[in-house]
Amino acid sequence: MSIRRWSKLVLLLTVSSVVCILSANKASAVPSFARQTGMACTACHTMFPELTPFGRTFKLTGYVLNKTGAKHPSELPLAGMVQVSYTRTNNSSVNDLQENTWAFHNMSHENDVLNTPQVISIFYGGQIYGKVGALVQATWANDGGNLPGMDMADIRYANTIPICGKNFVYGLTFNNNPSSEDVWNSTPAWGFPYASSNIEPSPAADPVIDNSLSALVGGGGVYGYWDNTLYAAVSVYRSALNGPFSFFAAGDHPLGTYVQGAIPYWRVALTRHYGPHWFELGTYGISVNEFSNGYDGGPTDNYLDTAIDGEYQYINGNTIYSLEGTWIHENQDRSGSLVSGVSSNPSDHLNTFRFNGNCYYRTLHCGQVGGTVSYFSTTGSSDATLYGTSDLNPNGSPNSNGEILELDYMPAWHNYGPDGCGFAKFSLQYVIYNKFNGVSSGASDNNTLYLLAWFMF
Repeated sequence: MSIRRWSKLVLLLTVSSVVCILSANKASAVPSFARQTGMACTACHTMFPELTPFGRTFKLTGYVLNKTGAKHPSELPLAGMVQVSYTRTNNSSVNDLQENTWAFHNMSHENDVLNTPQVISIFYGGQIYGKVGALVQATWANDGGNLPGMDMADIRYANTIPICGKNFVYGLTFNNNPSSEDVWNSTPAWGFPYASSNIEPSPAADPVIDNSLSALVGGGGVYGYWDNTLYAAVSVYRSALNGPFSFFAAGDHPLGTYVQGAIPYWRVALTRHYGPHWFELGTYGISVNEFSNGYDGGPTDNYLDTAIDGEYQYINGNTIYSLEGTWIHENQDRSGSLVSGVSSNPSDHLNTFRFNGNCYYRTLHCGQVGGTVSYFSTTGSSDATLYGTSDLNPNGSPNSNGEILELDYMPAWHNYGPDGCGFAKFSLQYVIYNKFNGVSSGASDNNTLYLLAWFMF
């Protein structure tokens, strides 16, 4: 990349960041949860958006904790988000497919793309009335359609009663992504990485529970958490691309994931804490019937995902450590895909494993700094029609693995307080592939450098 192009990149990033920071400082309110509770952002988050134990309790109890004790918020709990990013990939063919627009800037015809912005979101985050609260996010993304999409919706009622002399939190949740109702950062909806490039190469195979249904389904369920020890939840979803749940899929959506009938989701977790040490070990799963041709009709495939997960968190003063991991096994009945000519096999399977370790340190005057090291791996049965073939991968293996390295910094100009105007997070992320779609040779061509400026206000 030439010096002139690097200069243009630095100038655009600087101008975009300054504009976003000034916009945040002029906002009339801070992110809505902090405004509603009167607490600093660090009460609920380690390095945003990872939750602390208090943050998990706030979510489980319905987002309704209010500093005034009122049954309704004194003002609408609205918040906004802007993400500005830069991506450099080793694979130039990926970026050649992107059209130069006001938000998508191809810095060259090779490897560099600047997103100004990548994402713009508006949130309703907080109490609605009484014990009913919500976290709803509408998002416009520069690689999406013309309309904002319902990126995330979690509307819940919660209450606390004593059982056997111990607190029992129970509630109802209506949401549009299985596992989004969860409060641990080891399950897919809220797992690391919390943000990534929208143009980086990605492996061909993922289990359906790994965010494949986000904003494409809607449903509801019940959950309960007894004595900070035993958590259980059951939800049922249906397609949100048509019918009564279409609110959960507002916006433009491509073809490719139409589901049939009811989709059950389950979750069980055991948790304990000893002083600053917090532990969670759990299981979750889902069963999905999906139309194999990408339309609402025709033959279907069945996916049965079962998973285990775990999280360890250490919070002591200014020092925070986290370990999070999950393993997902997916059985695929592809009888529909076989009939439709999409698959070579009547059945397939996938195994996905992810593990990350985080370390953060915060100070009052310098802000918060930290980093994450993550390993990911997907293995499964080969399927030449489903995954495609090449000279190096003649059988169509879906196997991929690699690492993610990330550094994060949150400035402290507002001291994370509820009277500030928001916060910013700056991330440097590098994705490394050791194997990509069954091939080790040349896998590093898919390595991706990602710089992100993330503003909430």
